[in-house]
Formats: sequence, structure tokens, C-alpha cells
Amino acid sequence: MIFPKQFFLFLVLLFGIWGCEEEIIPNLDTSKTDINVLFVGNSYTFYNSGVDFHLQKMLDADAKNDTSFNYSIQKVAFSSYTLQAHYQDTITTNKIKNKKWNIVVLQEQSTRPINNPALFLEYATKLDLEIKKTNAKTVLFMTWAPKETPNDINTISASYLSVGSQIKAQVVPTGSVWDAFQKANPQINLYFTDNKHPSLAGTYLVSCAFYYSLFGKNPTSNLYLPVGLTLQDASAIRKGVYDYLRE
Repeated sequence: MIFPKQFFLFLVLLFGIWGCEEEIIPNLDTSKTDINVLFVGNSYTFYNSGVDFHLQKMLDADAKNDTSFNYSIQKVAFSSYTLQAHYQDTITTNKIKNKKWNIVVLQEQSTRPINNPALFLEYATKLDLEIKKTNAKTVLFMTWAPKETPNDINTISASYLSVGSQIKAQVVPTGSVWDAFQKANPQINLYFTDNKHPSLAGTYLVSCAFYYSLFGKNPTSNLYLPVGLTLQDASAIRKGVYDYLRE
């Protein structure tokens, strides 16, 4: 028999359990699809906080309207690294293996497509095989020519397109977009002071190119503005990238 005092304590305990259950059951939205992208490169990738950083910010700015996907953009990038160095570095290979990536972007060292395209192909192929083992897609990040030798873009472009064709990988023609935009907009300097690495404007242009090429999103509609870049320059870059890539 339960006495009144014991019965009262029993009710307190019972309702307390119910209350706890209501508090600890989360109302999770499981309808979103995770899209994970890894950039593998060097200083051309990591300058100005990195292409991954600005691309993530662009995607985050879409979050209120783009309710179907969770985007995670990361990088593994070391100064002067070639794809050969990445393939021989367990930090990179483990990074590729240890997460379910949808896309892995490969950026070759800036002069290798010109000076040793055979090594570019060899190690792009080897990394592509590792990427395919994880069921991810390989994408190539075409770099740009130094400011002092702009015609190098022809060789760089041909090298990337050749490797892309041989390993059946998408090539994002950021170097060609860069070249066309810089010629049309010389007042917006895409180069850092060394005339090789990207300025903030250059990194933003590359991010806009990936925003369009990987996700089919129009950068002219995106509201993210990098700190240190004027709205006028950002708007010109967005439009320039979109006009070039949609053709």
C-alpha cells in the first residue's frame, strides 16, 4: 500500500521524469544534406585566410534561403607544396581518407604545369585514385600566370585541361577567369605585392569562381563582402566571374 506522503513523492518523481524527457529530446532537422569540400594546395590556396574561408562565408550568407544543404569547406595547404609533396605527406593523404568528402580540389604548384607537366599528371593521377577510393569527386583548381608573364596562362590552361581530360576531372578555369578580368579591370589589382600571389581581390575572385562552378550559384546574388574589399570592387568581381563562366 502506498501512503499519501509516499504517493506524493511518487507523483513528483514520475512527472519529473516526464519533464526531463521533454527537455532532452532535441528537435533536429535531419532533412539537410551535408556537402563537404576539401582544398589541397599551397599558398595560392591559403593566402588571405584561404579560398576555403571566403567560399564558406559566401555559402553561409545563403543559409537562410538555401535550406537543403549544410556546407563544410576545408583545406590542407602548405607553402610551396606540389601535388607530389601532398601525395608523399601522410597529413594530406590521411585528411583525404578520414572524412567523407564530396569534392576534393587539387591545386598544383604554380610553375609545375609549365616546367614539368609530366609530374603534374603523375601525381594528380595518384591523388585522384586515392580520392576515388573514398567515392569523392576530383576537381582541378587552375592557377593564374605571374603578373610579369601574363602569357604563361596559355601553357597553364592547356596543362590543366590536359590533366583534367586524362583523369576525367572537372577543371575550374580560375586562371583564365583571372586573366580576362585583370585585362578588363586593371584598376582592381588581383595580385599581392610580389606579383604572383593573390591579393584579397584575387582570392575573392577565385572563391566566386568556385561558388559558381561547384554549386551552380550566381555570385552576383551573394551578399558576403570580405572585410577590406569595397562593395564596388566586389560587385565588379562577382559580375566579371559570372559573365565569364556562364558563356
